[in-house]
Amino acid sequence: MESINIRKARYPFTAVRDDAGVPHVKAADWQAAVYALGYLHALDRPTQIYFARSIAAGRAAERIAAKPELVEMDMFLRRANLTQRIDEEVEALEPHILEQLLWYCEGVNDGLADGRRSLPMWVVGFEPGRWDPSSVLLLGNLLSFAGLAVGEQEAELTLLELIQLGVEDDRIRELFAPYLDGIDFSPLRDIHITKRLSDEALELLADLPRLAGSNAWAVSPARSATGSALLASDPHLEVNRLPAIWYEVVLDWSGDSGEKQYAMGATLPGCPLMAVGRTPQLSWGVTYLAADTSDYFIEDCRPGGETGWQYRREQTWHDFRLRREEIKRKGQSPLELEVLENDLGTLTRTPEERGTYMSVAWIGGHEGSGRAIGTWLELFTAGDTRQAMDTVRDSPHPSLVWVFADSQGHIGMQASGWLPQRPPHASGITPLPAWNPVNHWQGVVPSQLLPHVYDPPIGFVATANEEQYRTDGPPLHASHLADYRLRRIKERLTELPNATLEDMQALQYDVVSTHARDLLPVLLAHLEDCPLKQRLSAWDCRYNPESTDASLFHSFYRHVLLEIFGHEAGIGWRRMLYLSTRMGYSKFLLTACDRALRKVTSSWWRERDKGEMIRRAAERAQAEPDKPWSAVNEFHFVNRFINLGSVGRLLGLKSPPIAMPGCHATPFQGHLLTTKTRESTFAPSYHFVTDMGSDQAWTNLPGGPSESAFSWWYQSDLERWKTGQYKCLALDGECKPDAGLNADLLG
Repeated sequence: MESINIRKARYPFTAVRDDAGVPHVKAADWQAAVYALGYLHALDRPTQIYFARSIAAGRAAERIAAKPELVEMDMFLRRANLTQRIDEEVEALEPHILEQLLWYCEGVNDGLADGRRSLPMWVVGFEPGRWDPSSVLLLGNLLSFAGLAVGEQEAELTLLELIQLGVEDDRIRELFAPYLDGIDFSPLRDIHITKRLSDEALELLADLPRLAGSNAWAVSPARSATGSALLASDPHLEVNRLPAIWYEVVLDWSGDSGEKQYAMGATLPGCPLMAVGRTPQLSWGVTYLAADTSDYFIEDCRPGGETGWQYRREQTWHDFRLRREEIKRKGQSPLELEVLENDLGTLTRTPEERGTYMSVAWIGGHEGSGRAIGTWLELFTAGDTRQAMDTVRDSPHPSLVWVFADSQGHIGMQASGWLPQRPPHASGITPLPAWNPVNHWQGVVPSQLLPHVYDPPIGFVATANEEQYRTDGPPLHASHLADYRLRRIKERLTELPNATLEDMQALQYDVVSTHARDLLPVLLAHLEDCPLKQRLSAWDCRYNPESTDASLFHSFYRHVLLEIFGHEAGIGWRRMLYLSTRMGYSKFLLTACDRALRKVTSSWWRERDKGEMIRRAAERAQAEPDKPWSAVNEFHFVNRFINLGSVGRLLGLKSPPIAMPGCHATPFQGHLLTTKTRESTFAPSYHFVTDMGSDQAWTNLPGGPSESAFSWWYQSDLERWKTGQYKCLALDGECKPDAGLNADLLG
C-alpha cells in the first residue's frame, strides 16, 4: 500500500493506494468518509469534474474554449435549460441528504486546493470556482438528459427523417409495428424538422456516463457454488478516452465500533454516488431502462403577440414565453439565443415563418427531480434487497433497472425513474399535435407499476437493456429493443447450477452473438452451397479477435441490409450505409430491420426476390478480403482532454491499435463508431463481481484512478481490462488466493 499525501484536509481521514492505485480510505464516520470521497475526486479527477459542470451549464465555450462544437453544445444545453430550478431543488432536499452533499462538496473544494489546477485547466486558463450541492444536481441532470434522453431524441429524429424522405408508409409502419399503429403521417411531413446535432457535438456527449448499454445480474444462494448470493455488473460506455469515466474507491468508516461499515465500487467524480458497488449488507448494479422520458410535440406557430410568436391550443392562440440566453465565447463576441417556451415544452428552433415546428419535453426537469441524489446516498445504509428496491423505486431520474443481492441471500430487480403517463393512443415514437390537449402528458406512471422481481424461483435475475413492461401490461419504451445480450446471459446462467466467481467473470467477457445465431439460418437458407455458406454454417458465432468468420458474417449482414433496405424505393443506399455502419449506426433502426429479416413475406421485398438479394449480398461479402475480427474491430486509447494528433503517440497519449472483442450483440459489447475526426467505442467501462458471503469484490476498468497522463495511476488497470484479469478490492487490501479468477479470458 502507498500512502496518499493529504495536505489540505480539514477533517481527518487516511488514504492509501493498493497495487492498482485504488484509494482505500479510513474515516471515523460516514460524514468524514463522504468528505474524503470528494477530496479524492478533486485530487485525481479535477478536470473531469469541472469541465463537466461547464458543459452542463452551457458555458463550455466561455470557460474552456470557443470551439464550434462547444458553442453548438452550449446553445443546445442552454435551450434545454438544465440549470432550471436547481437552486429550488437544493432547498427542497431533506436535511440529512443536504448535509451529506455539503460534506462531499467541502471535500471537493479542499481537494482542489491540495492538487491545484490541472494541466488542461492551466492550458485553457480555466478557473474552477467552488463546488456546491447545485453542482452535484447539475451533473445529475447532465447524465440523465444529455447522456440518455438525447439518445432517445436522436432515434425519434431518425424515424421522422425517414417519413419526410418519402419512404413508403406501409414499409415504415411494418418496420416499427405496432408503435406506429393509428399515427397520421400527414402532419409529420410538414414539420420544420429540427437540425441534428453535428457529429462533433455528439462526440462530446459520448464522454458522458450514459449507461445506455449495460449488463447486470444476480444469482441466488441455491445456484451459487459458495451458498451465498453473487452479483455481477458491467455498465457499457465509451472506453477509449482516458481517464476512465468511473473512479474506484474503498471507503471504510468502521472506526472503533467493531462493526464493519464500508462501501467499495465505482463512483462518479463530481457526485457522491456509487453506480456499481457493495456494502457489508448489499451489492448493486444498474442498467439503462431505455424507457422514453422525452417527447417531441408539433406546435402550430404564427408571428404575433408580445413575445413575437404564438402557439395554438385548439382554436385559441397564446404567446410563447421568451427566454434570452447570452452565449459567451472565450476571446470572441457573445451570441444571443432566443428560446420560446410554453407549459408543454421548448421549441427546438426559432420559427422563420408561419407553420408547424417541433417542441421537446423532458420529464426529468419537473419539480422534485433533485430527490434523485438522495436515492444513491440512501443505498449506503440499505439493509437488504427488499429495502433497497423500495428505496430506488421512486427515484425521479435517470430511468434505470437496478439489480441487488444481499448478505442474507436475497436477490431482486427493480425499475425506477419518472416516465410520462401518455394517453392510450400515444407511444412517444413520433410527435403528436400539441394543439389538441388530448395528446398531452397526463402525469407520471405510478412507481408501483414499474417492473420488479424479488427472489424468483429460477434463482437469478438479469437485465441488459431489453424490452420492459409495466406490471399492468403496456411497454415502457417507444420502439422494439433487442434482447441479444440478455438471452446469452440467461442461457449461460441456466447452464450453471453451481455458479462461481470465475463463471461470472467469464460471462462478462463472453463474445457469443445470439444475433448471428438468429439470422444465420434465415439468411443461409437462401444460398446454394458456397464457401460463405460452408464457413458460416460451421461458425460458433463467437466474435473472438482472431475469428475471420466473425468478419465474414459482419460483411454479409451489412450487404444484406444495403440490398434489402437500401433500395432506392426504400431508405436509400447512402442513408442506409450511414445508418448501418460505424459512421451513423442506428440501433433503433437495425433492431427493426432484424425483425423484418425473419419474415417470410414483407413489403420490403414485395416487388423483389428476397433470396436473390441475399445471394447478391453473399457474393459481395465473399469478394471482400478475408481478415480477422481484430483487423475490423480495432481502436486506440487517447486522452480525453489533450488532443495532440500524431504527437500524442510520442507522448504516450495515444495507444497502438487494440483489438476489441465482441460486437453490439455480445455480453462483452465491443462496438465501435467512427466519424471523420474520431473513433468512439461502446464497451464495458467497469467489471464488478462479488460474493455476498465475503467482504470482497473483483473488478477491472479501462484506465486508472488518475486523470494525469503522466501519472503511474493513469492506466494502471488497463492491462487487466484488456486481458480479462480481475483484481481484488478488500478492506485490508488482501484477498484469499483462491477467491477469484486470474486468467486471460480473451486469450
